[in-house]
Amino acid sequence: MKRKVIAISILILVFLIWLQPINFDRTEITIPEDANAREIAQYLSRNHIVRDINEFLFWLKISGKEKHLKSGTYELQRYKNPVYVINKLTRGGKSDIIITIPEGLTIYETAEILDISGIINKRKFISLCNDRNFIKNFGIKVSSLEGYLFPDTYSFSISQTDSEVISTFMKNFSKHIEKFALDPDSINKIIIIASIIEKEAKLEEERPIIAKVFVNRIKVGRPLESCATVFYALKNINYEKYQTKTKLLQKDLKLNSPYNTYIHTGLPPGPICSPGENSIASAVSPADVDYLYFVSIGNGRHHFSKTFREHIAVKERYNAKK
Repeated sequence: MKRKVIAISILILVFLIWLQPINFDRTEITIPEDANAREIAQYLSRNHIVRDINEFLFWLKISGKEKHLKSGTYELQRYKNPVYVINKLTRGGKSDIIITIPEGLTIYETAEILDISGIINKRKFISLCNDRNFIKNFGIKVSSLEGYLFPDTYSFSISQTDSEVISTFMKNFSKHIEKFALDPDSINKIIIIASIIEKEAKLEEERPIIAKVFVNRIKVGRPLESCATVFYALKNINYEKYQTKTKLLQKDLKLNSPYNTYIHTGLPPGPICSPGENSIASAVSPADVDYLYFVSIGNGRHHFSKTFREHIAVKERYNAKK
């Protein structure tokens, strides 16, 4: 009888320890955006928050909270039972700041949003985005992260460093770009084209067509003649002066900048903004058309032409209606 009581007592003690184990060291972790349940379980296991991945997934399924885990930054004790961790992850992280970065922003514009929210130091953030040694950590051969700060909704903590915030952007970029199975050497070219598409296209259905116009022009050795690249060049010279500029003058089209695609053939030296996934997809798989020109005709729409004569005729007809 005595042995039976001792055995039961030991079982109860083990259960209680499992339910609320001894407090080991606390650690801060960040659950990334769009991570699925297994990815989260693997991440928790690597950081010694849970003992067993399958045990966590089992209790997650039993709890019915598989779709309720929230991204964000958490301070958790190591080796806690799955129920405790699941409850924590469904309540949200500590002092999380939810930020949406829209498509088509430059590094500078992204930094302003993050700086205003108290997440980063704008000057340091921009400096890191242009630091070749820092960029090497992400395995891409570029001199700037312009175009690579993937537009999305993020959950940041004020305790994160500027480099950690940038790493979050880059991990998200990698996750989205991997579905296209691109050759590493072609990624930058695709992002450059996608960034121009992002600034030129207003309608989703026109993105693949605009992509092919640029591809066709490069193929025959014609300048891209994208106004978006000139706006970018002007803002690079003086952002405060040109940030609200909406119309280019003839003198602007003669600006001496490698980003001026009116006077230089081929692609500009780098992306002009961070494109969204649809623009990247359009750059990867352009439409099957042989247009060489397009002109805005209002309401976000463009008229596409095969010949310069048709292009000029459409421009004159449209301008006459203004």
